[in-house]
Amino acid sequence: MKSIGTQLFSVSAGKHAAPMPRFERVLARELGLQETWFRDAIFDNPQLVIAPCQEAGRITAEEVWLPWRVEANFGSGPIDVLLVSSYGRIGIVETKLSYNPQKRREVVAQVLDYALSLQDADREDLPPLPASPHAPEESDVADALQSGKFLLIIAGDALDPRALRLSQALLARHLTSEWDLAMIDLNVYRENDTGDLLVVPELLGTVLAEVRQVVRVKVEGQNPKAKVEVEHINETAAAVRRGSSLASAADFMSEVERRAPAVIDEVKRIVSLFGAESEAANIRLGFKTSTANLYWIAPSGNERRFLSINVEGRVRVHFDYLEGEDRADLASQLEALCSASFNPRGNGQSAERKVDRNNIESLLSFIREACNLMRAG
Repeated sequence: MKSIGTQLFSVSAGKHAAPMPRFERVLARELGLQETWFRDAIFDNPQLVIAPCQEAGRITAEEVWLPWRVEANFGSGPIDVLLVSSYGRIGIVETKLSYNPQKRREVVAQVLDYALSLQDADREDLPPLPASPHAPEESDVADALQSGKFLLIIAGDALDPRALRLSQALLARHLTSEWDLAMIDLNVYRENDTGDLLVVPELLGTVLAEVRQVVRVKVEGQNPKAKVEVEHINETAAAVRRGSSLASAADFMSEVERRAPAVIDEVKRIVSLFGAESEAANIRLGFKTSTANLYWIAPSGNERRFLSINVEGRVRVHFDYLEGEDRADLASQLEALCSASFNPRGNGQSAERKVDRNNIESLLSFIREACNLMRAG
């Protein structure tokens, strides 16, 4: 049942208000509007779906959302609207209209399928960032992609609010991903005299990701038995985890131990070398929730990531960030340095190599050479 009226009234500010009905709510079917009309309207102004979430306190006012791409496809079909925030979070918007009645399960499952496909993608698979002063750092986008910091939005002119209950049940299967979901009705009103249209967004509800607990399994003794320890995370700690992509070396290594225990010793050696190289000029070490990163400090003062290792033990060399600093020459030298032993990614924007016991020494040697190259540049 709608909680918003079918009419909008004009009223004077005088003593006798005398409200007069001026706009009447209409469905998209009555106007012949297609889903593409709503899609394009959201892309032209994402505040149609973002503002109701901000008003309800589900998104902070400081997080600016930008249109990124329409009909982006990452393997599960075209996403109607792709958004990105100044924090690096990624928004997936699916539009559904009242005269295109898919079952509630199909609508929710579709947007979750998009999220799963997107989380399997690499940064190089996504479009270039919007040309805006509010565009996020590339490293924040890559981190959001790795950890699944997505805002999922289902928008339409007459959504079924019962889908929220289904969304909560389905999202519960993906507690390791930081997916939030919002359902927003874009109520369309037609002016009685001129036929002009108003769109009034209405937040039907949200499902917010919440990390409730961490389960740690320990095997102890000569006759090992599994010992399960449950570590509860309080609300403040969960808020810090959701609101920041920063991490410490200990946080990073803890995640490596969980995700890639077979190469944890090799990853430790690489992170240790990252730390040693960062003690020299023009190189800085920084941690995200899923990566340890080396940044080159350009003469302009800008920082450009050129090396990283993720929690699965994959070393990546980044060229495109250097090109953004107008250092295509340096990017070419770095690419040539790793061409013999790294696998190219994307459209030549980076290269990657999985660490193992057999290649650790050659990887450490490469890291030293790469850092010498960057310092000389």
